[in-house]
Amino acid sequence: MHKNYYPKIGLEIHIQLKTNTKLFCGCKNEYGAIPNTNVCPVCLGYPGVLPSLNIESVKMALKTALALNAKINTKSRFYRKNYFYPDLPKGYQITQYSESIAENGTMKILTENSVREITIERMNIEEEAARSIHTQQDEVLLDFNRSGIPLLEVVTEPCIESPAEAKAFLEKFRDYIRFLKISDCNMERGELRVDSNISVSRDPSELGVKVELKNLNSFKAVNEALNYEIERQIRTLKHGGKIVRETRLWDEYKGESRPMRKKEESMDYRYFPEPDLPVVILNDEFIEDIKRNMPELPDTKFERYVRIYGLSTEQARLIAFDRELSEIFDSVSKKTKDQKTVANWLTVVIPGYMRENQSITDINCEDLVRLEQSLTSGFITHNQAKEILARFFEKGIPIPISLTEFEHLQSSVTDEMLEKVVDEVLAEQKDLVEKYLSGKTSVLQAILGQCMRKLKGLGDPIKLKEILERKLK
Repeated sequence: MHKNYYPKIGLEIHIQLKTNTKLFCGCKNEYGAIPNTNVCPVCLGYPGVLPSLNIESVKMALKTALALNAKINTKSRFYRKNYFYPDLPKGYQITQYSESIAENGTMKILTENSVREITIERMNIEEEAARSIHTQQDEVLLDFNRSGIPLLEVVTEPCIESPAEAKAFLEKFRDYIRFLKISDCNMERGELRVDSNISVSRDPSELGVKVELKNLNSFKAVNEALNYEIERQIRTLKHGGKIVRETRLWDEYKGESRPMRKKEESMDYRYFPEPDLPVVILNDEFIEDIKRNMPELPDTKFERYVRIYGLSTEQARLIAFDRELSEIFDSVSKKTKDQKTVANWLTVVIPGYMRENQSITDINCEDLVRLEQSLTSGFITHNQAKEILARFFEKGIPIPISLTEFEHLQSSVTDEMLEKVVDEVLAEQKDLVEKYLSGKTSVLQAILGQCMRKLKGLGDPIKLKEILERKLK
């Protein structure tokens, strides 16, 4: 970025909520259905129909608000936002305006230099428009299956200072939404969409003229578009030009933005309260019930994994921000001693064995507990534990069966067999023995490794090491 020019970025994020039905009717909220089959008079905008609010969408909005430390408003209202697009059958969108469901939230992000707190201005529930499909014959087809799907609009303050910060915030925000199971946030399906407002000023305490960027369909596009627009505005200001308040479209193929329309003011939408929906009143009992059912959040999990279990920051973050992975890890960790090994299985070993159609949830927590306990008790080795996991995912052999086999083999190795193998290795590895006796005690592991090879991984390695050290003395 250029010196003496200060960009300010605000994000408008729209998330498609993962409810079973649409926001104001009973039609299925389903991706990939035959076009125009999940429709009814309400979501098609027929005159005289009445909307009915989906309570699940309110619960999901409250979960997001709690995760973002936002103030939940016990009274909120829906409005009609009037504009005329082909994909908006009623000629208006039902949304929230001046009385949002929540406001004044925060989320901390890690930047290159420090931890920054991004402020959430407001959160609104609103309905989705239909899907426009542009054909090669210059036709525009409309699929109203998407019309009326519940959206959650999350708007940040213009407090983000660089494209890198914007990307870091969006990635963490997406991970939180997925963790809460509110949305899959698949950008290719339009489940997460981002618009951005950018202004550049010579005074860090002031905002410049705001320009809105549309059509940001990936985090890569967000980063590239913001960089381009900031450079464009700085270049314009340096040459004495003026920034026009407008909406610009990002062309990811050309790597540039172009004017789309002049930026509308709120008065252009002629907002007025939706007469067919009552005011949303949330009582304390309803909000407290949502709070009681909130899971432990990723940041809290991350801190706990590092502090209590001693996981690396990278491994702790990988587990903490994955709902299924963290639930398995928490369940197993309560009954085991070696949490670092369990974390390594979940993040490194098992993903290496899983096939395309398999999931980490295919494994049973109690089986992992028994596997770890067999390892720490010395019945199996680390390599045998990995082999058992490989057999489960590659061949479908249950872990209890594998453990029974391995534990039976282990118990068949007597102390006399261990003594015999040690004698054989000491006789074969005279060079290593001489090095050990001359003071190079580090070769003990190499001698121990030779013993384990002869035993094919069986036998108690601790007892084997004791026998080896005794004989070397």
